[in-house]
Amino acid sequence: MPGWRAHDVRFVKITRLPIYLIPPPMPAIRFLIADPSTAVQTFVSQLLESYGFESEGIKTCSTPQAGADIAVELKPDFLLTCWFGKESMSGIDLYRAVLATNPECRFAMLATNPSPEQEEQAKEAQAIFLLPKPFAADALRAKLGKALDQAAKTHTKMAQHVNAQAAVHSAAAMRPKLPSVPQLKPDDQVSYLGRTETVKYVILRRGELVVQLKGQAGLIEATKIQRLQ
Repeated sequence: MPGWRAHDVRFVKITRLPIYLIPPPMPAIRFLIADPSTAVQTFVSQLLESYGFESEGIKTCSTPQAGADIAVELKPDFLLTCWFGKESMSGIDLYRAVLATNPECRFAMLATNPSPEQEEQAKEAQAIFLLPKPFAADALRAKLGKALDQAAKTHTKMAQHVNAQAAVHSAAAMRPKLPSVPQLKPDDQVSYLGRTETVKYVILRRGELVVQLKGQAGLIEATKIQRLQ
């Protein structure tokens, strides 16, 4: 063309990825975590992110009423809720409210020393699990992992997520990088400041491992105590 010189033209080699390496479009999976403990909220959020779920689709709240408000816009695909026995709205009531926004939602529950009646109510509501509080972080991690696998069998979008991940990554790569948890559990005997103490709660707080000892109100960094054999 007039005014063009040969060195004005440059050729660029465009490389395309093989089609089988391009992950298919994947619908976002939305999670709602309802629990009065911010430590539980943080741990579950990190755990879900380690499975490849987007942080933007994970919402948390401290009361069932707040959860119901969030659900109107979020339309969760999976709900993990405390029993909320002292609230006017229970965890099961929250699940029913969520179902009105997304009939495919699956859910699981946490409860402090649940009674046989509570366990039966959770079963009738089709909760995937009811985990008693207090619990070790490893116990919640194991329960939630199995719950997601079970939900994927009947939940269309979650199954698509699992299948898409498997198509791109090997089985080793699919193993989630879970947040570190202490090798401690409630009722373990530990040494702290030269005294023998008993663990009451084990908590992951903002990525930091802390414990509460029986008879003590404060939280202590897990690195400052030693588990007794």
